[in-house]
Amino acid sequence: MKKTLLTFTLILLGHIALFAQSPTSIQCVLTIDQISEAQPYNVDHPKQEETRDIATNLISEIVIVYDLVNQGNTSGLSSHINTIEVFIDQAILIGMNYSMFQADLDYIETLN
Repeated sequence: MKKTLLTFTLILLGHIALFAQSPTSIQCVLTIDQISEAQPYNVDHPKQEETRDIATNLISEIVIVYDLVNQGNTSGLSSHINTIEVFIDQAILIGMNYSMFQADLDYIETLN
């Protein structure tokens, strides 16, 4: 009986450890087109091109941050976090809705 209980406990702990180490990934799952449609200005508005560029760059930088965290390499995070802050400032400047990135930004803020 003790042997069965011990085996069950080891298997359970193995599963818990496996799930605890699951990699972190970007929370924003919208496409660039969906992000464009979520803006307070029309899809044909001149700001859309800049919106698409900012969204593309944000996604790239956020993915890099998550990859670095998943690899345990936190030494290069600060430059990417600073770049993300620049893109957020640009988004604010043009009146872009970037709320779809809020969960990612909240997580990244905990890394500081």
